Amino acid sequence: MKASTALLMMSNLESEFFTEYGKASRYKVQEVIGKGSYGVVGSAVDTHTREKVAIKKINGVFEHASDDTRILREMKLLHLLHHPDVVEIKHIMLPSSRQKFGDIYVVFELIESYLH
Repeated sequence: MKASTALLMMSNLESEFFTEYGKASRYKVQEVIGKGSYGVVGSAVDTHTREKVAIKKINGVFEHASDDTRILREMKLLHLLHHPDVVEIKHIMLPSSRQKFGDIYVVFELIESYLH
């Protein structure tokens, strides 16, 4: 694959993954590594620290109240738990304005294994 084609694919991946979020330029998405009922997870590199991270994009946060409650519970528990076997939340990206608030991006440490 040519370098220009690879760059174009990477640019498309980032534009598809991120919407109008102010801190999105800090992360360079490498690939989509998983999909689930709440959204998509991509691996990325933090351009400030050069650390590999996972970014979970949770789509349409305000569409279902029961899903919202589960998502909030998951984020709160992960934020409170500090254990080597529990993934750490590094950052939660907020949109530049409330009118654009539809998706949530949660940045986690990247763990090379999963519970399959």
